[in-house]
Amino acid sequence: MKSLVILALVFAAAQARPEPAESVVSHSDAFPIRMVIDEIEGAPKYPAARVINGVQASRGQFPYQAAVYAGSGFCGGSLISPRWVLTAAHCAWGIFSFTVHLGAQAISDAQEAGRVVVSTRSKNVHSGYTVLLPANDVAVIDLKQDVPLSDLIQPIVLATGSDLFVGAAARVSGWGKTSDASNSISAQLNYADLTVITNAECRKTFGLLNVRSSNICTLGSDGRSSCNGDSGGPLIDLASGRQIGIVSYGSSAGCESGSPNGFARVTSFTDWISEKTGLAL
Repeated sequence: MKSLVILALVFAAAQARPEPAESVVSHSDAFPIRMVIDEIEGAPKYPAARVINGVQASRGQFPYQAAVYAGSGFCGGSLISPRWVLTAAHCAWGIFSFTVHLGAQAISDAQEAGRVVVSTRSKNVHSGYTVLLPANDVAVIDLKQDVPLSDLIQPIVLATGSDLFVGAAARVSGWGKTSDASNSISAQLNYADLTVITNAECRKTFGLLNVRSSNICTLGSDGRSSCNGDSGGPLIDLASGRQIGIVSYGSSAGCESGSPNGFARVTSFTDWISEKTGLAL
């Protein structure tokens, strides 16, 4: 069996140089963060992806989508109240400053109408998260004050309860890379439609330690997938419109490998989110 090596690329970015007093990173310089895991020996082979995030979003289609400049890195996130953004722990661990864009579509257009930009240093990273395993890969960012809501900026409702969503049609969105060959995040917000698979199927690729009950996994038609820069972004159940996952990890074989993607299962962390934010979920 291969060693289960997790490459949390954010750590290399975060530790490469000290954080400046105010971290301002341009779209072109942002480091697209992704956590990847080696596939276990004998893992099933899937059709390679033709595209990663295949469809450009329309303006306002994902009003809960957040772009999170985490130090020198870039992640996704979701607005869960006018004050709080939900993201992945590996996006926030070791990071001291965040710039959050809400209501954005063309992320490189700083003058985009309707966009709100908030800088903050306050976060909560799940205490059970470590760099060794993708368990508890959840964090919240405190915007310090409520952002104004609009047609372009609205919170997402989080899923609750015991539904495992196996077989559910789901949708992931973000500005992640659109090919393994790319070195930068996408200029436009994109999305891909995926299907939730069983954790047992996902373990055939990533093993038991990396796929726990608090994870949820997906496959996409034609191998569609999230990629570098999508980390922390939302996975939505299309039937209910609620968020069921937080982009966590993919295969070290690449975004275009067609392999499953792993997410933090939102329903496993609603108590933690409520405790840290004060929100009644």
